[in-house]
Amino acid sequence: MTPSPDVDIMMLGHFAAAVTTLKQEEPGPWRGTLSVLALLVVLTLSNCASPTPEPTSPASEPPPVSWPSYEELAHHYAPVIRQGTASDQDFITALDFDGDWIGNNNWENQPTGDLSAYVYYSVVETETHWFLFYSLFHPRDYTGDPCEDTGGCHENDMESIQIVVAKDGIPLGRLQTVQTLAHSNIYLYTVDPSVGENALKVAGSVELEETHPIVYVETFGHGIYAHRQILVPYKVVYRVGEQAKVPESFDDDDVSYKLVSIYDTLWMHRDEIGPGRAFDQPFDYRGHTLPSAIDGEDYGEDRANTPWGYNQATGETLLRGDWLLDPAKALTYHAHFEGEFSTTYIYNPYLADLELISQ
Repeated sequence: MTPSPDVDIMMLGHFAAAVTTLKQEEPGPWRGTLSVLALLVVLTLSNCASPTPEPTSPASEPPPVSWPSYEELAHHYAPVIRQGTASDQDFITALDFDGDWIGNNNWENQPTGDLSAYVYYSVVETETHWFLFYSLFHPRDYTGDPCEDTGGCHENDMESIQIVVAKDGIPLGRLQTVQTLAHSNIYLYTVDPSVGENALKVAGSVELEETHPIVYVETFGHGIYAHRQILVPYKVVYRVGEQAKVPESFDDDDVSYKLVSIYDTLWMHRDEIGPGRAFDQPFDYRGHTLPSAIDGEDYGEDRANTPWGYNQATGETLLRGDWLLDPAKALTYHAHFEGEFSTTYIYNPYLADLELISQ
């Protein structure tokens, strides 16, 4: 048992007094011996004493999570795009690739426009999730045979991808699902096995290249899938980067695309509706007029949707446009998520602009 400091001090006091008495009473050499003995006893008792306790500090709080910017999130999960190619009509680009925001001249300007690779993106955040939306634009949707014979062509084409990431207290979150649009269907793919079907069946598992989902885009019609497709006759592989590049051939396996914000570009032109303008086909979204299509006239009028104009997989629950504009509502309808899944938005600039939420 370790003696207490009070006991040690008292013992030292008694011992010192006794030694003093002995030194006074004993003559000769004993005086030196007793002095050494006293020193040894003092050192021994001082080593036995309880050490002075270190001051304790209260338990430290874990450092706060350093959340990424929305641009960092979009880059982190930006898809690897395996694009089937038969001509440069299959190259992805920007809606204003020809230098203007006129939709119905894109077919004729495709051969001379800038076909540098751009992908439109959006990030919406709830209390529990991030919703990352990516849209691919082609000036032409075409067929292998002459368009006059097939009836399958149209001016402009925009197909999209939705990626759902659970925040989970992790800086870059945890990827759960990928949805892709191919023509009139939305397909649901999972990374997290706890996510199940609801209105949509699970079409398969997601392939990843590091943190980036791999998607396959059809030649000619440009439908997007997240399960393996045979792409003929060639393919171009696009990956996110800092620069927008043009493929060097129809069989280029490493082309950089640049992300551009849906909100800062397409959404800012949403009021430009009508023939000869950017968009057309207005519809009502919860009391607000929005264009559902990119203006077009070659081989059919206005046949390419805007990112907020999709009407696929809505059932009787969703509205046209909810897939981009109210993704938490759309995903709870499309899929089943175990655990927390909040539909309260922290950041949704579209609904905020429409004054449907405050933030």
